[in-house]
Amino acid sequence: MSRFPRLLPLLSLALAACAPVPDFYRAQNLSAKPFNQLDLAGNACGPAALLNSYRFGNAEWRKLSEQPPGLSDRERIRAIARGPAMRESASLPGRARWSRRGINISDLRDVANEMSRPSYLPALSNTTLVISPIESKEAHLARIHASLARSLSAGIPPIVSLRLYAKRNGTWSAIQAHFITLTSVPGRLAPGATSFPVRFIDPIGGKFREGTVGTLSEPGMDFFAEAKFPSVTIGRSSLRPGEKSYLAVSAALGKF
Repeated sequence: MSRFPRLLPLLSLALAACAPVPDFYRAQNLSAKPFNQLDLAGNACGPAALLNSYRFGNAEWRKLSEQPPGLSDRERIRAIARGPAMRESASLPGRARWSRRGINISDLRDVANEMSRPSYLPALSNTTLVISPIESKEAHLARIHASLARSLSAGIPPIVSLRLYAKRNGTWSAIQAHFITLTSVPGRLAPGATSFPVRFIDPIGGKFREGTVGTLSEPGMDFFAEAKFPSVTIGRSSLRPGEKSYLAVSAALGKF
């Protein structure tokens, strides 16, 4: 036993601070096949994104995407949608967590933690990625990056909630929401960076995609960062001709 036990936590922190920053933080199982929400239903992005987070995570998290053994991908998505996702919502009392409109991020967090608790894995948390009144847009972007990188580094790819907004009758209105699973972010951002590249899994089709997350200067909606993901088309068919829109990075679920 060490003669200086109280110094060990400080030493661990110092070593972590001195550890080299990788060029990219990546999901640990990138050779896996993504879950496709369309194997079950068009509103199953939450369960599919959660399973992708597990399957592309480290060995401990990966086990959650493999239990019970012998199920197809469709059956695994269905097991969540018809199992823990059908329990009563804590945020919407009297309603199931999952409905024809999908699932919100706090209910998806509760599903995730119910699934991981028997394996003694750490609890996941969700965070709303709104700019703080005391931070600049660049600092806000750096905070988003740090949160996503932290979860990837911990071995659990973060789930990001995207929300399409459109300007209607002079007001920004939410059109549709969607979940994706992040698989890669840069190791560090340059000082004052206004965007950074990401790679992710879109559960619609179970496809690997890429894009950028950046600051937004749109008046009235600059409290969110923007996801420039050309391949993500959720809600686009509901837009009116000439209508302004953008895809917001609204929240995240992971190990922060």
